[in-house]
Amino acid sequence: MTYVVKRIDEQMYGCEEPAPGAEVWVDVTLVAPDGVKRVLPYPDAALAAADINEGDTAVLTADGLLKKV
Repeated sequence: MTYVVKRIDEQMYGCEEPAPGAEVWVDVTLVAPDGVKRVLPYPDAALAAADINEGDTAVLTADGLLKKV
């Protein structure tokens, strides 16, 4: 399904930072064409590698990966 990336928010780690070397995750708010919102936890490095930013259109594949359209 195709979504618009509305927001990318850092996950809250409380008063602690992620452990050194730990993968940083973000919450990606996706909006479907019918207006339904979905929040997807996603690795920040994977978003950067795919060049996915707020406002972009992306497809969520069957295996849970986002791909920029």
